[in-house]
Amino acid sequence: MLYDRLENLEQYSGLFENLDTAIEYIATHDLGELPEGRTDIDGDKVYVNVMVADSRASEDALFETHSRYMDLQVDLDGVELFELALGELQEKQPFDESTDCGFYAAETSCAAVLGEDRFVVFLTEEAHKPTVRAAGYDKVKKAVFKIERD
Repeated sequence: MLYDRLENLEQYSGLFENLDTAIEYIATHDLGELPEGRTDIDGDKVYVNVMVADSRASEDALFETHSRYMDLQVDLDGVELFELALGELQEKQPFDESTDCGFYAAETSCAAVLGEDRFVVFLTEEAHKPTVRAAGYDKVKKAVFKIERD
């Protein structure tokens, strides 16, 4: 996981070629101008989904993992929490190749705030729980960059 302020995003260049593509896109575009839905950046290798999502209580959500894509998430309006699973996972819904997603429970996790001017990158296979309700925020508008693992 990478977690930092957007102003520091370019410091992470060079880790993965497709991540570099997303970083360059973010540096040269106003994310607030993106339409809702999918915007292709480099075909299926790098694209972004903009959505308005209802936040949820932590106990009402499962951890998710991806095998093909990393997630780079940025909140455009609102604030949310996210959790990263620590330790063993208990499978709740088998991994589905067609959606690149599996769902899990975990007894131990750590949480952090994702809001304006921050980003998080969940690497492939990292079990994470996005869109957890932060006090005072029932909805969040967010950009989720899907970045194919190099």
